[in-house]
Parts: sequence; structure tokens; C-alpha cells
Amino acid sequence: MKNVILIILVVCSFQKGWTQKIEEITHREINVHFNDSSIKANILLTNKKQQLKNTRDYYWYYNNSIKKNQGDYKGRLLDGSYQVTTKKGNLITKGHFKEGNKAGEWKNWDVKGNLIYIDNWVKGVKKGKYQKYDDGKLIAQGNYKKNKLNGNYQKFDNELLIEKGTYKRGLLHGKQDTYKSDTIFFEVLYKKGEIFTPKEKKTKKEDVKRKQEKELKEGSSKPDKEAKNEVKEKKKKKKLSIKDKEETLKKDKKIKSKKRKEKENKLVPQKDD
Repeated sequence: MKNVILIILVVCSFQKGWTQKIEEITHREINVHFNDSSIKANILLTNKKQQLKNTRDYYWYYNNSIKKNQGDYKGRLLDGSYQVTTKKGNLITKGHFKEGNKAGEWKNWDVKGNLIYIDNWVKGVKKGKYQKYDDGKLIAQGNYKKNKLNGNYQKFDNELLIEKGTYKRGLLHGKQDTYKSDTIFFEVLYKKGEIFTPKEKKTKKEDVKRKQEKELKEGSSKPDKEAKNEVKEKKKKKKLSIKDKEETLKKDKKIKSKKRKEKENKLVPQKDD
């Protein structure tokens, strides 16, 4: 019984060691050195079958150098943590790769160690929040979707808001406000990247007039319904006013004839019995 347990333990430890060995040989850490900086990254040693996208950038390693191609690669794909440091060991870039594509949060610093940029990636495509810094202070923030600016953005100067607006598929769209001393100083409307001036609302009368003028210019014999209705209303009013005049004239005539008869009766001498 003791021998059986011992054999099981040996087999389990062997399997564990073999699994770790397999995990270790799927990736390899690489170091690429330059005059002023160094790159530390991980590469895939196994060739996975994957459907390459023509619009995506693939990062790969070959002959002690890291290369980038759109829609294709020839060496070993970068997979795992990635960082670039100066000679002194200060971080310049830190991020992550997944099968040759940028993935997750990426950060960039200047040579002095000040943070300058943060963005997010999904399968080699910029997606999500980004932030820009200058001398360690936030100067801009917003969102990306499919590698294009999309959604609300803000700009700052000395940590004070100086501009805010909206992007739609990489183009300014909607209201953009410029601020001065925490109050709106200037306001512009954009539509698909161009300044947009909304048309003033016209009254119904102006619309009817405009349509009638247009129809006359075009030589149209059929006026629109609104114009027709307006003409009918005018005709009705005209008819009513004519009828009223006729009735008043008739009344006047009746009154006059009545008065005349009364006068005549008075003038005629009456016969004695």
C-alpha cells in the first residue's frame, strides 16, 4: 500500500513538473539593447493559427530586433509584458501584448520620468479612455473607439478646464465650449467635423409664401394644400362680405319704401263722409 502511494506521488510530481516545463517553453523573454534604451519583452514560441486582420498592426521578433507590420508577420509574435527603459533604468513605455497585438492599458513617460500618455487597447485597436499629461499635469482626456476619437473630451490648463466637447467617429460633433475663468467664453456647434449654424424656424405664413413663390417660378399649376386652403378661406370671406352688403342694401330699400308710403299717405287729402 505504501509503495502504491509512493508511485502516485512520483507520477503527480512528474506531471506537475512536465506541465510547468510546457508552460515555460511556450514563451521566451527577450532583451533588445540600443544606445540610449533597452526593451524587455516576451515572445510566443508556438505558432498558433489565427485569422490575421488587414487593419491591425502586428509586433514580432526576428534576428534580435522587434518589427511591426500591418496585417502580417514573419517572426515570433510578442505575447505578454513589454517595457522600454532608459540606460538609468527609468521606464519610458509599459504595456502588454496578446498574440502580437497591443492589449490593455499602456503608459508612456518622458526621459525625466514624467507621465505623458495613457491609453487602452483591445486586440490591437485603441478603445476606451485616454489621458495626456504635460510636466506631470493632466492636459487632456477623452475616449477612443475603433482607433478614432469618440465621445466626450476635455482639455485643461494648469488643472483648469479650458475646453470640452464631443467627437463622433473621429470628427467633432455637437456643442464645443471654450472656458475662461471657469465660465463659458465661446460656444460653437459642429456637425461631422464642420462648424454648423442651425436654420431659423420659419412661420407657417412664410412657408406658404415661399412655396407659392417657388411654384410660380417653376411654373407649377398645382398649388400645395396649404396655399389652396388659404385661397378658399379668402374666397369664403369675400362671399360673406358681399352677402352682408346685399342684405343691408335690401333692408335700406325696404325702410326707404316704407317711409315713402307713409309720406304719401299723409299728403293725400281724406274725403268727408
